[in-house]
Amino acid sequence: MAFTDHCDLYGAVREAGVNRVISHIMTQRPSLFNYATTAVAHDAELWCQPVPHTPDVTNHGNPLFTIVNPLPVLGADAPPVGLNFCAQLTKAEIDFSPGNTIPLPQALNPPLADQHFSLLLRLCGGIECPTQDAINQVPPGGQLSDQRSSTAVPVKEIVLQGRLDCFCLDVIAIGHIQRQMLGAVPSLLAQVDEMDVVGVEPVGLEENMVCYLKTTVNVVLREKLTIAIEKLMLSFSLFGLSTVTLATTPNPPIPNNPAVEDDQVKAFMTMTSV
Repeated sequence: MAFTDHCDLYGAVREAGVNRVISHIMTQRPSLFNYATTAVAHDAELWCQPVPHTPDVTNHGNPLFTIVNPLPVLGADAPPVGLNFCAQLTKAEIDFSPGNTIPLPQALNPPLADQHFSLLLRLCGGIECPTQDAINQVPPGGQLSDQRSSTAVPVKEIVLQGRLDCFCLDVIAIGHIQRQMLGAVPSLLAQVDEMDVVGVEPVGLEENMVCYLKTTVNVVLREKLTIAIEKLMLSFSLFGLSTVTLATTPNPPIPNNPAVEDDQVKAFMTMTSV
């Protein structure tokens, strides 16, 4: 059966091409994948992993890290106390059905199901562990207010310095692409269905990490990567005689559009003219 038996145009993107694009984005926009407090971001010796980047990043003064606030010490508010840290996504790879690139752990019930994709994410991070001398910077008894006045005095946060203890984790996820009505607009949306953090114990810790990471990925996919199908439509004039419109072929006759199979994402388009 030809790819265009039930449509007018067919296109596909292979997973190798998608992974190459991901790699290029990571080196051209590293701050999207690397987060740290100011002290860590400005000291390469404190990074958990090197940050590969193209010369254009530094030539144009673009950041390697997104600067974030220190991690607060819970219960410390007089003055507030924080810890430096960094979090880095050092590897991102996708594998389209039938799944022959990313080995799935038993927790995700291999093999990869039809019309699904898997993701491999390598996360590295660390929190500075302060010395006792650094902790002794915190005033004993707290500083809630000026002793000469009942008016509270703002107190600057103390950020404790110390040794950065880094670790790396492999996160593997399984998901699919679905067509969904968002309001009155038909859209394409990727969704992560299952996730596993490799080698983390006890089970409760892993479940909490999976819950947070899965929620984060799905929220980002919904906010940043939802595509209205109408944006995939293309209209143009053909020699001034008619207007040609390309739109995604509906189901039926195409059972999956886009289709995630044969190590590719396939799209089928129907052409009309008026």
